[in-house]
Amino acid sequence: MKAHARYRASWRAVLTLLPAAVLVATSHAWGPPVAAAASAPAGADDAYDGSDMWLRYPPVEDPGLRDRYRESATSIVVENAGQNPVHRHTRNLRMEPGAREKLVATSLEAARDELDRGLDGLLDRDVPVTERPGEPVPDGAVVVGTPGSSPLVRESVPAADLAGVGEEGYVVRSVTRGEGGYTVVAGNTEVGALYGTYAFLRLVQTRKPVTDLDISESPKIRNRHLNNWETVRLYAGNNADGTGGLNGENGSVFNFAATGPSAGRNLPVVLDRYIVVARALASTGINGITVNLVNADNVYLTDAYIEQEAALADALRPYGVTIALSINYTAPTDPRFAPDTLTEAQLDPYGDAFRGWWNRRARTIQQAVPDFTGFTVKANSEGQPGPQDFGYDHGDGANGIGAALEPLGMTVYWRTFVYDADVDSDRLKRAYLEFGPIDDEVQEDGSEGRVAENVFLQTKNGPLDFQAREPVHPMFGRMENTNQALELQITQEYTGQNTMLAYLGPMWQEVLRTDTYATDEDGGLLEHRRVGDIVDGTAQGHPDTAIVGVANLGNAANLTGHHFSQANLYAFGRMAWDWTQDSGRLADDWVRMTWSNEGPVADTVVRMMTGSWEALAGYQTPLGIGHQFAADVHYDPYPSQWFVRDDWSPVYYNRADSAGLGYDRSPTGSNLAAQYFPVLRERYSDIRTTPEDLLMWFHHVPWGHRMESGRTFWEELVGRYQTGVQYVTWMREAWDSLEPSIGARRFAEVREKLAAHEADARNWRDTCVDYWREFSGRPMPVDQGPASASVVVNGQEHGGFDLSEDSYTIPVPAGASPEITEVRTRDPRARQEIVSQAAGVPGRAVVKVTGTSPFGPLVKNYVFEMVPGTQ
Repeated sequence: MKAHARYRASWRAVLTLLPAAVLVATSHAWGPPVAAAASAPAGADDAYDGSDMWLRYPPVEDPGLRDRYRESATSIVVENAGQNPVHRHTRNLRMEPGAREKLVATSLEAARDELDRGLDGLLDRDVPVTERPGEPVPDGAVVVGTPGSSPLVRESVPAADLAGVGEEGYVVRSVTRGEGGYTVVAGNTEVGALYGTYAFLRLVQTRKPVTDLDISESPKIRNRHLNNWETVRLYAGNNADGTGGLNGENGSVFNFAATGPSAGRNLPVVLDRYIVVARALASTGINGITVNLVNADNVYLTDAYIEQEAALADALRPYGVTIALSINYTAPTDPRFAPDTLTEAQLDPYGDAFRGWWNRRARTIQQAVPDFTGFTVKANSEGQPGPQDFGYDHGDGANGIGAALEPLGMTVYWRTFVYDADVDSDRLKRAYLEFGPIDDEVQEDGSEGRVAENVFLQTKNGPLDFQAREPVHPMFGRMENTNQALELQITQEYTGQNTMLAYLGPMWQEVLRTDTYATDEDGGLLEHRRVGDIVDGTAQGHPDTAIVGVANLGNAANLTGHHFSQANLYAFGRMAWDWTQDSGRLADDWVRMTWSNEGPVADTVVRMMTGSWEALAGYQTPLGIGHQFAADVHYDPYPSQWFVRDDWSPVYYNRADSAGLGYDRSPTGSNLAAQYFPVLRERYSDIRTTPEDLLMWFHHVPWGHRMESGRTFWEELVGRYQTGVQYVTWMREAWDSLEPSIGARRFAEVREKLAAHEADARNWRDTCVDYWREFSGRPMPVDQGPASASVVVNGQEHGGFDLSEDSYTIPVPAGASPEITEVRTRDPRARQEIVSQAAGVPGRAVVKVTGTSPFGPLVKNYVFEMVPGTQ
C-alpha cells in the first residue's frame, strides 16, 4: 500500500472518536442558522452532477424579481448571426450521437444560443429569438452584435464608445425610447459581443439589476491561456480516485487515443464536455489552451494528431478559444517524423536545419489550424531535454524556436521552471541566476535583452513550486527587457488535489497585488509596480502580455474532480481578464451561479470558500515552511523524508534542528533576499521585518523567537496548525447545515470530500507538529487560540487542553455527577454549546466551541471521556 493511502485510512479513522451528534448536520454554521427549506429550491435537482459548471441557468426563484427580468428580456435580437462563419478544417466535424450540446459556426450564433438557453432557463419561459426585429425594436429586447453585423448596434452605441474597449471588449447598455427601451450588448468583434453576452447573463444569474446599464469592459491582459494537464497530476478523472479514466478513456478532458468502448469517441468526434468547456472558458474570457502536457509527447506533432487537434480547434473557435501545443525540444530527432528528421548534431538553435524543421512542423499545423497560437516549452527541467544538453542556454533555445515561428505569427512560451543544482545550492535562486543575465545582456544595437519579441518567459508565481503560500518570484519586475507570462496553478497539486476544498482566488489576489517595489534605471520606484502591473504591461511598458493557468480539467462528470474546484477555474478566468477584481466578489458570483441565490445559503458557502486557502496554508505551510509533502504524490505530509535528491526532499526545506526551523535565505545564508528590489531585499533580510507568513522562507527561526502575537515561534506555529484544522471542521459542519437547500447528489459528494478533508488536515497537523516537537524539545501549548475553553464538572474546573487532541479524560469522584455545569471560553467572543452530556461514569460528553480567526470561523469539538476518579 502506498504511504498516502495508509495515512488517509488511519487518520480518517480518527473521526470515529466523534459522536453522531457532532458528525451529522448541525445548525451552527457561522452566523444565523440556515432555515430548513420546505423543499429543495429551484435548481437543486437531486440527480444533478455539476456537468454544466456555472452555466446551468435554473429559474429565478423570486416571482416578483422574475417578472421584472421578464420585462427586461422580452426577446433576443441577433442580426446576421451567421454571416461570418469561422474557419472549419474538418469536413466531418460532428457531435457524439445523442449529444445535448451543438456545434455553432459563428461567435454570434454562440451568443444567440447562450442567451436563448440562459434566458429560457432563468426566466422559466420561452424567450423568442429573431434576426429581423422589424421597426421599432420590441421593448425589452436584448440586442447583440457588432457595428458590422447589426444596424441596431451601429445606431445604439457610438463608434467612439466601442473604440475604447478594443478588439475583445464589450459595451452593455440600456437604450431608452419613450417609456420603453431595450438592452444592447455590443463588441467591435463577434467574440467581444459574446463576452458581453455572458456578462449580461451573469447579472441575471447573480440577481443584479439589468436596467439603466452602462457597462464598458476590456481585458487587462492580452493572452489569457490554460496549460492542460493530461494524466500526470490529473485530479479530475472519472475513476474512483479521480486520477484516471474509465471505458478506455485516460481521464483527460479531450479524447485523442481512447480505446475499447470509448474508441468511437475520439476526435474528430466532439463530446458534450468539449462544448461545455468552450462555453465556460468564453464566459470568463479565457482565449487559449495548450492541449497537452508540458512533459510533451511528440505524438501531438504527428500528422494524425494534427488532424484531431484541428477538429478540436474547429469546435472551440466560435467561443474565442485558440489552441497551442507543448513540445519537446528534441522532437526533430523522433523517427516518427521520418524522413524529415534531424540528428542531435543538428539541434543547433541558430542553425538552418533546426529552425527549418520547426518552421515546417508549425506550417503543417497552421494549414489545419490557421489561428494556432504556438508552442509551450519545458526544457532542461525535471528530465526534459533542452538547449543546455547541446551547449546552449535557454535564451538560445527559445530564440531558435521563436525565429522559426515568427514568420507565421506564432509565439513561444518558454517555462522558467528550472533548478539545476550546479547553478546554486539554493533551488529558489536558480531560475533568476539563469534568466537574469539573458535579460540584461547588451545587444549589438545597444539595446538590452536577448530574448526575442515573440517569446514569453513563463514564470510561476513563486520561486519554488506552487506551494500554498510563497514569496513572489524575484523575476517579476527584474525582466525589464523580456516579455513575461505569469503562471498560476489552477489544479491543486499541492493544495489538496481533488479532496480538499481550497478556493485559490485569495492566493492569486495576494500575488497579483504584491508590491515588488520595482525601480527604474535611476533607482526610483515605479509608479505602478505590483505583480499585476508588471504582468499587464503597465509597469514597464511591455506591449504583449500573458497569464497562464495550469488547468484542472478532466473527464469527471463535474469536469474538475471536486465541485468546488470549478470555482478555481472560474476565478482564474475572471482575474486573468481583470486582475484587480476582488476574489470574494468572484466567489459570491460563482456561488450564486452554481449553488444558490438564497441569502443564507450563498453567504455560508462564500464564507466557506474565502477562508479555505488561509486555513490550508495553516495546516500545511504555516509561517513559510514549504514543501513538506511526500514526494511521490504531493498530497500527504512527510517532513522527515529525503527523496532521491536534496531539493525534492522536505528535510532540505525545513532544516529542523534544536535551534529552530526554516531555510536561511538572508545575507547570512543563501541570500535569496538579494534577488529582490532594494525595499524587499532589506525587508526579507531581517527576521524582525520579514512578514510572518513568509518567515521560514527567509530565516531559520529560533524556537523561542517572539512573534507579533506575543507567543513564541513554537507556540505560534502549533497554533497555526490547529486553527487551520478547526476551520475545516467548521466548513464541514457549515456544509451539513445546508443539506435541505442543496441537491442530494452534489451535497453528498461534497460532504464525503469534506469528511476526508478534515481527517487529512488533522494528519498534516499531527504529523508535522510531532516531528517539529522532536527538535524543539518544548511541551505542547495548551489553552491557546480562539476556540480554547475549560469545563466545570462537579464544581472543579478542568482545562489545560492541547487543542490537537481528539478527546480528553476527566476523572469523576465516586457517586458524583459527570454533568458539565459550565463551559468557560478563553475568548469572550466565542460561542459554546454542550452538545451531549455523559449518562453516567464511564461516559462521554461533547462540547462545541465556535471561535473566530482573522480568516474565518473555527470549531473545536471537545470530546470528554468521564472516567472513575482515583481519589
